Amino acid sequence: MKKQVFVVEGKNDVNKLKSIYEDIEVVSVNGSEIDDNVVSFLKQIKDTHDIIVITDPDYPGKKIRDYLESEIKDVKHIFLERKYSKSDNKKKIGLEHVSSEIIKEKLNDIINFNNSNDLLTNEDLINNKLIGFKNSKLLRYKLTSYLKIDNCNGKRLLRRLNSLNIDEERLKEIVNNL
Repeated sequence: MKKQVFVVEGKNDVNKLKSIYEDIEVVSVNGSEIDDNVVSFLKQIKDTHDIIVITDPDYPGKKIRDYLESEIKDVKHIFLERKYSKSDNKKKIGLEHVSSEIIKEKLNDIINFNNSNDLLTNEDLINNKLIGFKNSKLLRYKLTSYLKIDNCNGKRLLRRLNSLNIDEERLKEIVNNL
């Protein structure tokens, strides 16, 4: 089993994880101004470490996650929900605001998106009312919450479902039980 290194946005996130797990390996990308040296380091260790991205559930966090996923390939993910990530005054969103209990739970929900396949098509999303219908956005939200992945639009959802090897039959089963 490979060692794990958790990639977070900033020093407050590092401190939060270290306060829960003293010996955890954590690397900060230094926020939206992603440090190229950090990315180079992660590329160097990707064969010996599982690189697990855990960013804030906001737009900058999504952009950082997307960038790391495209640059490093084969990264794993932990997705946080906004409702658990708010500061006490409800004005900020971030990993550093998530309770220790929720973080411990989330560390058991590591998602590995493998290489994409073509099990599903846009037509499958339409047939399951995940795109093109009045309540599609809500249904996608329920589905992504169930799968413990980031809430996303139809195009990204299709990529995520295919990379999770979910076929048409399994998708229909999940959607019918939401």
